[in-house]
Amino acid sequence: MNTLASNLTAPAVHDLTDEQWHRIVPLLPEMKEHGPRRGRPSIDIRRVMNSVMWVLRTRAPWSAMPERYAPYQTAHRYYLRWKKSGVLADIAFTLFGSDAMLERPLTRRSDVRAAQIAAEIDYFVG
Repeated sequence: MNTLASNLTAPAVHDLTDEQWHRIVPLLPEMKEHGPRRGRPSIDIRRVMNSVMWVLRTRAPWSAMPERYAPYQTAHRYYLRWKKSGVLADIAFTLFGSDAMLERPLTRRSDVRAAQIAAEIDYFVG
């Protein structure tokens, strides 16, 4: 359960449209046919992508995602994987013509805790 979600008022953010989804499916390695999958049950990759897009658009902490999205730990894991491999930049260029939304670092911590950490770093470094 995403406990912070009820405490934050998020702006209206829309999930990917069917047209947008069809444009990015070929870019997602998880959507390519590799035969039957083993192990854990598969997660809905579109739901994960909508989760990642929500965090990128709102700049809210991962743990603040509304419950309609994938668990924040799962979304964050995919975000890290896609960012490292360049998939997320390809998706941003495909959808928005720019990867500017990826330039600001995201955190799993709440904004308050992230601000405290930033202040502590400034104190010791500056």
